[in-house]
Amino acid sequence: MTETLLLYMNLRSKQIVRVLAGIGPFRCLFLIGIAIILFYAFTEVTSVWVLPVCYLLVLWLYHNSRKDKEFLSLQVHGIKRLFTVEYLLLGLPFIISGIIAANYISLPVIMLTAVVMPWIYPVRFHSVVLPIPLLYSGGLLYRRMFRKQVPLYAVLLFLSFMGVLHDNINLCKVCLILWGAIQGTAYMVTPLKHELSVYNSFGMYQLMLVKSGLRNIFITMFPFIVLMLVLRHDTEAILFCLVLFYSTLLYLWNMGMARFSFETQTAMGIYWLLFPLPLFLVSIVNPVVLILYLALNMGLTLAVKKKYKHIWN
Repeated sequence: MTETLLLYMNLRSKQIVRVLAGIGPFRCLFLIGIAIILFYAFTEVTSVWVLPVCYLLVLWLYHNSRKDKEFLSLQVHGIKRLFTVEYLLLGLPFIISGIIAANYISLPVIMLTAVVMPWIYPVRFHSVVLPIPLLYSGGLLYRRMFRKQVPLYAVLLFLSFMGVLHDNINLCKVCLILWGAIQGTAYMVTPLKHELSVYNSFGMYQLMLVKSGLRNIFITMFPFIVLMLVLRHDTEAILFCLVLFYSTLLYLWNMGMARFSFETQTAMGIYWLLFPLPLFLVSIVNPVVLILYLALNMGLTLAVKKKYKHIWN
């Protein structure tokens, strides 16, 4: 069994490396940052059932979607014990955060979940097109991003709800900031050669970008803001929401313009890590940076307009 486990873990490690290489280094750094923030949030949790519920949800999604069960059952004896060991290893971040938070009651529940999960039969869902009537119809890139990020959006909304239940406004703020940062990835797509030619003028594209940002940011952030204001509706919380809204709007505007300034997605990723994302995060803490962000956007807009002015001549 030990030799089989080592071979299986070696295979899994190679699969993880291949997946991370396919994702790319910049998105990997972003995902690692999200994981670190969530780990820190879990270490601050005092409720005994938050960690087990989150672990159960993550583990069930993984167990339900895996497609190697039949193959492994033909190659390995005692596959359920193998799954149990793997699920216990996946639960280590939850166990460690529970130990740091002195939440010892949740640890046996997490281990029991790992033991029971291999015996649960998968549930098959039929894929359907998710209608999004509230989002701006002109922002196709944003709608595409939202459809891909619906599970993550639901997880962040759930964590924000947990923050309300446990009077933890910082968790609500972290979820709101994370969703704001994720929205910028909608425009990390290399544009088609003549994409701007479908617009009658450069100002028309600008108008679409701003209208899309205003509507989509408000619609998707509204549940988070309501949850946070239910917990604390003082001046500080309202000011935080307003600053975050304007920061996200400038952030999306910048990304929507920047995608026409770079030829490759790698260059776009480097730019995203150096300017839009840091300015977005810093402007939330220091609203004065919004002026610098606005100046950067205006300069970027003029540069893109000059670069593509031949389209409308």
